[in-house]
Amino acid sequence: MTDGTPGRTPRGVRPGRRPGPSRSLTTRAVAEAALAEGLATFSMPSVAARLGVSHSTLYRYVQDRDDLLRTAIGVAVDRVEWPSEELPWRELLGRLADRLWELCDTHPGIAQAVLTTPGTPPAIIERLVRYGRSLVAAGLSDRDAVVSVDFVAELTLTSWIAMRHLDGETAAGGGRTVREEYRSSWSVDTPFLEVFTAEDTWHGRGWFTDKLGIYLDGLAHRIDSRTGTGGPHD
Repeated sequence: MTDGTPGRTPRGVRPGRRPGPSRSLTTRAVAEAALAEGLATFSMPSVAARLGVSHSTLYRYVQDRDDLLRTAIGVAVDRVEWPSEELPWRELLGRLADRLWELCDTHPGIAQAVLTTPGTPPAIIERLVRYGRSLVAAGLSDRDAVVSVDFVAELTLTSWIAMRHLDGETAAGGGRTVREEYRSSWSVDTPFLEVFTAEDTWHGRGWFTDKLGIYLDGLAHRIDSRTGTGGPHD
């Protein structure tokens, strides 16, 4: 608003400049900049510098860093080609886990952000609802369906974090990795020595696929008990 005097510029605004957000900047562009900076390490000043704007300008588009994190997660989720909810339930959950693992590989830090940032981006809620409905159609209760999608997602995220943690160096330093420290502690005479010393235990996805398979077997049993089926599982 002006003070009513013709030709006068609003108080606090430089002549020749219009108040308000830049026409070339959008909330999505801010989120894209945060993703480019890295979800594990970005700061509001670093995102502003990447965009060539002042730090304070970002607050016209997001409330704070958590809000920017949620928005950036939503943008990253929207980029993924998620499995169709029309798939058989077991294949659906397996492919969901695959896409989530790939998402974590593409955006290091997103797993921690999803698990710790207050609130859930609408893009995640939308997919949980769609997949939950698919599981209800397969024979699960509403609660079991939602818990199953959430369980698979959480198992994937936490397993990804755990496997990446193995690449880190121990607090003692000396170039010794966390993986080496763990493997050394399990190099003892136990009936399961072969399991603990296997290369695939400590690399790639580790035991994630095994854990997911055990859960899906249990879920198949629950579906069978609700639907009265006992044939081959889909």
